[in-house]
Amino acid sequence: MSLLYKDPKDVIHSVAIAQKEGRIYLLFGADCGKHGADEFIDSYILTPKRLLEILQDRNDYKEEEI
Repeated sequence: MSLLYKDPKDVIHSVAIAQKEGRIYLLFGADCGKHGADEFIDSYILTPKRLLEILQDRNDYKEEEI
């Protein structure tokens, strides 16, 4: 841990979700920047069908996540 950055266990992740013209936009961020500033982490643009396929391919969910 440093004075500039949060301890990784204290970082809060977020996602903004929007839908437009049949596509789902996922924009991921976290408050992991200098002095706790929000940082853009990643983004995805998927069709609902593709998102469903991705989620159905996974089977490692914990009971508290369902």
